[in-house]
Amino acid sequence: MFSDFYGNDDIQNTLQQMLRRDRAAHGFLFYGDSGLGKKTLAAHVAAALLCSSDEKPCGMCKSCRMFEKHTHPDAVFAEHSGKRGGFSVETVRKICTDLATPPNEGDAKCYFFFDCDNMDARTQNLLLKAIEEPPSYAYFFFTAQAQTALLPTIRSRIIAMALMPVSESDCRRALMQHGYAAGDCDSAIEAFHGNIGACLSFLENETIRETVALTKSAIHSIIKKDEYALLQIAAQAGTDRERTRLFLMLLDRTLRDAAALRCDASVSLTGCDPSGASELSRLLTAAASQIMHLSIDRAYAALHANVNLPLALSALCAACMDAR
Repeated sequence: MFSDFYGNDDIQNTLQQMLRRDRAAHGFLFYGDSGLGKKTLAAHVAAALLCSSDEKPCGMCKSCRMFEKHTHPDAVFAEHSGKRGGFSVETVRKICTDLATPPNEGDAKCYFFFDCDNMDARTQNLLLKAIEEPPSYAYFFFTAQAQTALLPTIRSRIIAMALMPVSESDCRRALMQHGYAAGDCDSAIEAFHGNIGACLSFLENETIRETVALTKSAIHSIIKKDEYALLQIAAQAGTDRERTRLFLMLLDRTLRDAAALRCDASVSLTGCDPSGASELSRLLTAAASQIMHLSIDRAYAALHANVNLPLALSALCAACMDAR
């Protein structure tokens, strides 16, 4: 049923059983890191609910064709608004009003709230009544990085499913099906492991590849205790907030790998620099790893608080050198 979706077999099997028995929940939350396929999985389930054929989703019927082209009248995608990318009260009220109108095609209407990590409590409370007692034809799909993005009152009325990275072999197979050479796939997987979406972004986006390279350089500057080089790298990484966010995430994951390798040499790695993590694991004490992690947390907080980025990254560099 989900032939082009890799990994998370238990979740796929559960969803398939629901759909085959016509017992689909009226609300779903798919959560996990960016790139794991949350929106893709939500679209697969919605396509099956909207499909008019016996084998769902067939990909051939009128409903499936409209859904694929984003023209299906019964597939409603809530638009983001504001600097934080939440959902406005007006948008949610329109959706609540639309609920009273039966489907135009078939037996289902699907409402999508993608990337709802910054969905505020007021808009969620407006939705609560609709989610508590939805019409028989209404289905809600939410995606977020953490399940705590939604209020407990919302979560208690829907099914929350955590998506995990796929195996590296499945990730390689998916990337090669997109037409990428084996060597390019290996480079992407070294940086982002079993996260197919992140690997594809790495292969398609030069800025991401540059940020991965900067992170590796930063790790080796820490190893060599070269503060000047680290400051130069941080200055390059801090030219853009999205690049800074990615740089901090990759740096933190590699430091996590170094700390984990001290305890277990066979641990699964999550960072972008396996060799750097291995070398750091021999150099850093547990206390030093914790200091660096907390320093990255402070840099994250500064990033979200719109604090001067160069200043925040300079403080991070100083803390890393002191810990080293």
